[in-house]
Amino acid sequence: MNKKLLVLAIIGLLASGTTFAEAGLTLYGNIDASVVSASGIGAESSRRTSFGEGNWAPSVWGLKGTEDLGSGMKAHFRLEGGFNAGNGDTANGGTNGLFNRMANVGLSGNFGSVTAGLNLSPFIAAYTSALALAGNNFYVPALQMHRAGTVLNRAGDTVPVFSGGTDADPALGSTGGFFIPNSVTYSLPTELFRGGTVSVMYALGGVPGSFAQNRFTSANIGYSIGELNLVAAISDRDAQYRQWLLGASVPVGVLKVAANYVNFNPHNGETTNTYTVGASMKFSPNSVVGVNYARNDGPGSPTIMNVSAIYAMSKSMNLYAAFNRATDGVPSSYSALGDLAGDPTLTQPGTSNAVIIGLQKGF
Repeated sequence: MNKKLLVLAIIGLLASGTTFAEAGLTLYGNIDASVVSASGIGAESSRRTSFGEGNWAPSVWGLKGTEDLGSGMKAHFRLEGGFNAGNGDTANGGTNGLFNRMANVGLSGNFGSVTAGLNLSPFIAAYTSALALAGNNFYVPALQMHRAGTVLNRAGDTVPVFSGGTDADPALGSTGGFFIPNSVTYSLPTELFRGGTVSVMYALGGVPGSFAQNRFTSANIGYSIGELNLVAAISDRDAQYRQWLLGASVPVGVLKVAANYVNFNPHNGETTNTYTVGASMKFSPNSVVGVNYARNDGPGSPTIMNVSAIYAMSKSMNLYAAFNRATDGVPSSYSALGDLAGDPTLTQPGTSNAVIIGLQKGF
């Protein structure tokens, strides 16, 4: 079945809310659109105002469902695709498929949960949990800083890449990718450790004649004591890199303070460290303001400073604004990443500033 036929079939299902309810299916999604005015664009450090998308939260749509199998066991599945709110094209994923973010099936019960397919990396899940108020426009560029040694390291050597699996090419994913294909994730039952969570992932490399080549492993562990949250994670891609992180968030008076540390060790080249700290404060029942700062100790010591605010117009509609200041050529907004990939002349060689105003609607 090609993409057009699949889309038509899904539209047919959407036309029948009763069918969805009876099947235990949930349709969900998010649309994010913004205006970005950024300086430091191109060799002449020009200013440019453009349409942006996914600057607070990725634009996605998906289907998910569960089925009670009895004896405390349930079956579950999830299909999720990312799209560009500006032109409707596929985006926000490591593959070119319709469901480029999630495509998995699994079982859960007293033993925990097992999910197989295209899954979110436990490392990325841990990283995003150890941030103050921050949208994609901050934490995606901050993750990009971590990959200083993946494609071309300090010594000028290219890191080896094995065929088999989308994430084999480091250029296609930040710090090893957000969404890992050909993977199996196991999570311990939350009741096993009071306040504790553990998830482990293994992805098959898909290289003929070898079980281990290009394999990917990742794990995270979290623990909550009241409002104090602690997290640690590690991920490893065969012959390419290994990285680990420590993070925490804690209330301090009226503030929520969060920090994390990422150690990134490419197979070739020198290790880099990224330090992130931030805080957020609720100004009213509907509004939150936050500030974040990230610094990498790699070549040029790139930094990102971000100030953001979000106002809830309803339960699912948000108005947001952000200011990003980035140094050493780090993309100043999430939208800029696509610009750089499509047109090398837009490379930001030095310091850049971006102001972002946008709307985000969930459904």
